[in-house]
Amino acid sequence: MPHYSYTKKQTRKTSSKTKELILEVAREIAAEKGVGQLTLEAVADRAGISKGGLLYHFPGKKELIIALMDSYVSHLSAELESATEPFKSHPQALVLGFIHWYKKFNGIAATNRTWGAAVFAVQSFDPQLMEPLHNWYRQLFEKIETAVPASLDTATAIMAIEGLFMLLSTTLTNLTTEEKSRIIQHIEDRLLMR
Repeated sequence: MPHYSYTKKQTRKTSSKTKELILEVAREIAAEKGVGQLTLEAVADRAGISKGGLLYHFPGKKELIIALMDSYVSHLSAELESATEPFKSHPQALVLGFIHWYKKFNGIAATNRTWGAAVFAVQSFDPQLMEPLHNWYRQLFEKIETAVPASLDTATAIMAIEGLFMLLSTTLTNLTTEEKSRIIQHIEDRLLMR
């Protein structure tokens, strides 16, 4: 009979993969059914782990949702950084990055955007769980204030683009692709004074 020995590094790696799997499954369930229907039992069952295994990583639903929100905020930060990178030498890099990000997001199928919509349902579960997202927006507006001299124009443009993001993620818009493109083009032209 072979003897297996696991190092601490291997155990941490396995533990990290399990945690990632739990978060992925929880995100799927929340997107499909809503945060209110997200149960630890459903997550454990779909992930193929015991409820005890899930509780080892997340002692309760609240901790799981906090981890989901932290993960979402990390995703937003990475997306924004990636989107602004090509424009880093431009004075309006932040807005141009947002426009680039919006165009990419607008091309994602609605079924793949449902997690973004589910995030806002977190507020009905427990408004304090939105704190990571509130902090992300606070940091965004601090970046706006320091990014360019015309920070009010930048803030207005970003808020307009955020409005389009929200409409798309909640599927509350019936704007055509052409209408959305014209709005984005207008924001870009106005900000760049074309």
